[in-house]
Amino acid sequence: MIEPCKTSDSCPSLLSYLLPYDSKLSEIAYRFQVNVLDILGVNSINVPTNTQLDSLENQMVRAKSLIKVPISCPCVDGIRRSLSTAYVVQPADTLDSISEGFGGLVSDEQIRSVNGIISEKNPLVSGESLVIPLPCICFNNSNNGVVSVYMAYVVQRGESLGDIGREFGMTVSDLEAVNGLEQPLVDPGDILQLPIPACSSANLNWYNESLIVPNGSYALTASNCIKCICGPTHLNLLCLPSRMEASCSHLQCKGSDLFVGDSYVSQTPIGCNITTCLYRGHKGGKIFRR
Repeated sequence: MIEPCKTSDSCPSLLSYLLPYDSKLSEIAYRFQVNVLDILGVNSINVPTNTQLDSLENQMVRAKSLIKVPISCPCVDGIRRSLSTAYVVQPADTLDSISEGFGGLVSDEQIRSVNGIISEKNPLVSGESLVIPLPCICFNNSNNGVVSVYMAYVVQRGESLGDIGREFGMTVSDLEAVNGLEQPLVDPGDILQLPIPACSSANLNWYNESLIVPNGSYALTASNCIKCICGPTHLNLLCLPSRMEASCSHLQCKGSDLFVGDSYVSQTPIGCNITTCLYRGHKGGKIFRR
């Protein structure tokens, strides 16, 4: 699936990465050049209070685990694709082994084409840097009128569209429409784009910030002081203190005992009155709330 584009903007996107071998979280983050905390968030892995980042980075993830990896999806030469990941060639590497290391999200031919490797017989040089083109689409972060983040998924041996749809809560017809398939047939190694419903801050009147968070995950913002959660039962962002950073301030609403994410229900003669303290964005270390 290739999405033509004309603008220079980018959108949040996801990769579904089936680990080919045991890897530390830091190794996965380095492989795709993303932040460990972003991987934890999009996979809804909670971080215990006062946990050291080093211990998180060294957490081992077993082979065959399916990990979501967040990437930015820009417009490059008229199509949507990510070229921000670089790979340093190791001794004994081949294009096939590099493709395998990225879970089949990129083929050996794509690596060869992007890096101008003329022939299969040209040996790779240990220490040289290769650009790894990764699949992504935006489609305005929308699917059938629902805010969505698209995830690239590599079809595994024995899987059908029905299997994939059941795993991710999608219909076969929706998968066909999104991926431009005329028949519900896929082969191992095919890359599908899966629309994941998401929460958006677009209508929340945030100051100087926008956020799209896939359903069933969370994102950290405001220097990791705020944790914004999406779902899993609704598509409304819930933002509250992350309790990860001791230096966080401005978390309490003025003139109130409530902190960001808190609400208070009081009884009145005509019903209930709900008071809330809501996150409203950040700038220069200051957190806006109301």
